Amino acid sequence: MQDFLIQYSADPNIKISDLKSWKSFDIDTSSLKSRSNKNNIHAIIDGDKNFHYRFLTIKSKPYIIYYKWNLDILNKPILWIVGPRKMTEYANRVMHKFFESASTYDLVTVSGMAPWVDQLCHSLSIKHKIPTIAVLGWWLKRYLERSNRHIINSIVDHWWLVISEYKLDFQPTNYSFPQRNRIIAWLCDSLFLPEAWEDSGSLITVDFAIKMQKPIYWIPNDIFSDSSKWINQYISQKKINLISDFKFLSKHFSYDKQFPIPNKPIPNISLSENEQKILTIISAYPSISLSNLAIQSQLSDSDLIWFITLLEINKLIYQDSPNTYKILW
Repeated sequence: MQDFLIQYSADPNIKISDLKSWKSFDIDTSSLKSRSNKNNIHAIIDGDKNFHYRFLTIKSKPYIIYYKWNLDILNKPILWIVGPRKMTEYANRVMHKFFESASTYDLVTVSGMAPWVDQLCHSLSIKHKIPTIAVLGWWLKRYLERSNRHIINSIVDHWWLVISEYKLDFQPTNYSFPQRNRIIAWLCDSLFLPEAWEDSGSLITVDFAIKMQKPIYWIPNDIFSDSSKWINQYISQKKINLISDFKFLSKHFSYDKQFPIPNKPIPNISLSENEQKILTIISAYPSISLSNLAIQSQLSDSDLIWFITLLEINKLIYQDSPNTYKILW
């Protein structure tokens, strides 16, 4: 064990989650909070009360999750969009049509921020105002230094979610991306696959989902294309659902229009600074919990309840479930 600890302290490429098997000693996390704050991120440890139940279900679950910003969106139904780094124009068109349909449903997308399909998933989610989760295959700070950092920044600006299990200054390896995919596979409720090439990482991803009995959906492709050969075998084995449109969304996700949102103009009411602040935060989400609202508003519990009550009296917000709020227009 001592040799392992020496190796861990000397090698920045060893994941801190690798320590989970060492139950005979306490991992020193005393500086975790200060290191996280220094890098403007959050971190939670297995055993914390805020360690989300979806993380607990992961086989070989991570010991520490680093994240920005909102873990509450893990409470929503989650759809994984996965595809190859090499994307055809057909897949591009499918993705755009898919998100036009998905924008009317109450769902969260998740993907891995890899080039092409993953990044297009996050970009189209942002465009259509669908909450999205980026699960990274390396340390978050590395993404913020890359040319595509605007996607991460936009996800963060919307108060959605970016997560990584990898410790500070971790550099990607051949195994870190499959490791990332196991997290996504356990987080999602279903999977949509616009395209997958033979021997691509997408197929490893699909195998993860099949083993966990997650519903997988595939849109028809050219049977002569290399992106169809492998998938067609899985369809014949009834491991993947072949679809002709995007109506499958209604099987897993609520239709937004079912919520009782009145069709009337916003009342012309003068709001205090704190009321406006709370209203702005709530309007950024399909719905938001009281605990997350407290974190983002940084108001005391008594003040927060007071201003929420005023907004409810003025019929600007309402509770669509206990301690969860939505905009009422």
